[in-house]
Amino acid sequence: MGIFQDTPGVVSAYRLPPRWPRRVSDLVPTTGPSVLLQSGRLPLTVRIACFGLLCVVGITVLFMLPSFLIHLAGLQSLMRLAGVLAGLAGLLALGVNIVLAGLQIVLALKVPERLEWVRAALTVTVLISGLEAVLRDWAYPSVLEMGFRWDLLIMAAMVAMLWLPSANRWFTAEGA
Repeated sequence: MGIFQDTPGVVSAYRLPPRWPRRVSDLVPTTGPSVLLQSGRLPLTVRIACFGLLCVVGITVLFMLPSFLIHLAGLQSLMRLAGVLAGLAGLLALGVNIVLAGLQIVLALKVPERLEWVRAALTVTVLISGLEAVLRDWAYPSVLEMGFRWDLLIMAAMVAMLWLPSANRWFTAEGA
């Protein structure tokens, strides 16, 4: 008798996705962002989560790209002051963040296709981004650090919305 027990006629159990992507082409969204605007297609929590993710990740990328370019331009000076390893580690960390943000945008656009693995992948990418931010602040503090990452907190809240019961019923509904 819990949220993990199936009730006859009600699909509300949290489960691992039965199907996972097999090819890179499975990651390409088949619908456009305009699907998010159609009122009857998505539950409100899913629509808010998608819009929130797209907005926050888009703004994060807009701030990370200049930081990446500034870091790349000052890499020679940074290597002289802090060493080669520190300079390359900072550049790699920013590059990983940009790649993860791009993946999060693609996955957020894939949510309307009602694939359970998409929300699991979004959860994992947000967790990896958070872990990377904590490790970077701990191991590589610099002038280019972003401080407390409010964007990660907001993204985690948006992904948590995808796991709410109403969104879970929508994701796990069979044949719809």
